[in-house]
Amino acid sequence: MHTLAEGRKWVDHLVTSAATNLIVAGVGKEAIVFQADKETHRFAYPTSIGGLAIDAKGRRLAASHYNGATLRYVLTADDKGVPLNWQGSHLAISISPDAQYIITGMQENSLHGWRMPEKTDLRMDGYPSKTRSFAWDKRGRWLATSGANAAIVWPFVGKLGPQGKPPLQPGERDALVTAVAFHPTEEVLAIGYSDGAALVVRFADSMGMELDEAGEGAVSALAWSADGQRIAIGDEAGRGAIVDL
Repeated sequence: MHTLAEGRKWVDHLVTSAATNLIVAGVGKEAIVFQADKETHRFAYPTSIGGLAIDAKGRRLAASHYNGATLRYVLTADDKGVPLNWQGSHLAISISPDAQYIITGMQENSLHGWRMPEKTDLRMDGYPSKTRSFAWDKRGRWLATSGANAAIVWPFVGKLGPQGKPPLQPGERDALVTAVAFHPTEEVLAIGYSDGAALVVRFADSMGMELDEAGEGAVSALAWSADGQRIAIGDEAGRGAIVDL
């Protein structure tokens, strides 16, 4: 184990970018940027950070916080940031593959988003629970989210993205979805649930395949291998598995 920094404050969020060899840690009201195992600079925010996300090129860092989010060029230490304002508490955050959309999970069981560069507001609601997990397909046409009894998958086609369009709802079960992960190349979605079950669904024909039965803990992590042939599953009971597809 290699420790990048030591201190008395808890690390709440962690994101990485292979494209720019970056690690960014969220600690209280600060995002700490590491490159080549060394701390390079820190960004300050008005309130505690609710979530962090880095775009696909490893260039821009989005941080959610109370009353909105802030977008910065992560390697520019003195970047003052682009404010994205919306009243309320913003938690988990995600950036689309083309960096045109920034989406946050709200405290009020809804999503808020901005279309860049105009910062056009988007709102997606109707969730019975908070959204903690986001997953974009490779082309950025679909955004899958947790927080309901099925994966809520919003279409992002056209200038206004999901506005006025109903979401797909694959994998409906009598348990909340707690984790989602898109296949790296295909329109195939892995879904994990609060009862420990996990499955994959193919969009073309809605065909599903069970990955794991219900267990002791909610699924907390899903991750595909780069070639899409295997998927790793972790849950809150401490179980882990790698499934060869």
